[in-house]
Amino acid sequence: MTDAMGIILTRNQDANMNELTQVRDISALPFAGRYRLIDFVLSNMVNSGIINVGIATHVNYSSLMDHVGSGKPWDLNRKNYGLFMLPPQVRGASLGAAGDVDLLHNVLTYLHRSKQKYVVLTGANVVCNMSYNEIIKYHEEKGADITVVYNEAALDDPQLKKCTTYDVNNAGKVVEIHHNLSEPVSKNAGMDIYIIERTKLQALIEDAYAKGSHSFINDILRTSMDNLSIYAYKYDGFVGRIDSVVSYYENNMKMLCPEVREELFAGENPVYTKVKDQVPTKYLEGANVKNSLIADGCIIDGSVENSIIFRGVHIAKGAHVKNCIVMQNSVISERCDLESVVIDKECTLRMGKRLVGQPTYPFILPKRTLV
Repeated sequence: MTDAMGIILTRNQDANMNELTQVRDISALPFAGRYRLIDFVLSNMVNSGIINVGIATHVNYSSLMDHVGSGKPWDLNRKNYGLFMLPPQVRGASLGAAGDVDLLHNVLTYLHRSKQKYVVLTGANVVCNMSYNEIIKYHEEKGADITVVYNEAALDDPQLKKCTTYDVNNAGKVVEIHHNLSEPVSKNAGMDIYIIERTKLQALIEDAYAKGSHSFINDILRTSMDNLSIYAYKYDGFVGRIDSVVSYYENNMKMLCPEVREELFAGENPVYTKVKDQVPTKYLEGANVKNSLIADGCIIDGSVENSIIFRGVHIAKGAHVKNCIVMQNSVISERCDLESVVIDKECTLRMGKRLVGQPTYPFILPKRTLV
């Protein structure tokens, strides 16, 4: 068991997610045919021996609560510690304006009642498979006050403009922090993962909240660089950041790459999710499937190419689905033609419909839409 607890911040990061986050928090967004985004960070925590995890919610969290439940799929339905849903109780700011400091101030009682030495503080929209034990060991070796985790991205990566980036010296210490730059000057992209002692985090949050601050990065990390020893840990594995419709679509499509799937799902650390037992997918005589992920419970009678199909989807005879994401219990009727489309849960397309988007601008069909 690791001497650390986990806090997951499910922030209001849905400005670029359009219809996909109208009815759910981004952390509950379906991914890779059977998972939700929060499954990855929860699995990373339990695989690292963390048994005390709090999820600080923000808005639209009913779907998230339904998915995680008591935490049983992650072995977090425990008598001592386990999984805690921490609904918002924002006082000093409106719910829409609440930042990380506000959310963390709301969970101070939970922090105070916990006994673990360290806190692993993370967001919930980064897809990766990592062990936090190595980062905690690095944190202790460096004698750091705060350790941030980053990966190296290309300077021309458009997502880099939205990331917090770090200038790091040869000793691994952070010497400069950049946030939301129009032209990135560093390729060390933060992964929204931080290691900090529990009591120190409490003190920093109380001080920042008393000053009316809202941002953990701008109002705590950047303003405390002269007083705190901040180190950076480099992660070299696969990292998928979900912060827009395009990045959601692109990272789902990366799951069709065998090497990426191997790294995320076939290693020593499994990715757990809510179990939904369904019958195997039925492929009828007219089915033609190429390079796709098909979940269980589907009926496939049409053509599916380079697509990700979630549970219980019915694709009728003569339908053609290419480069698409089709979520749970949707129905694609006969002679429908779909390309570069993201179809949310429980949608129905009547006979002969044609929807075409672009990989750089996929067409979104909201949940329970009838076309």
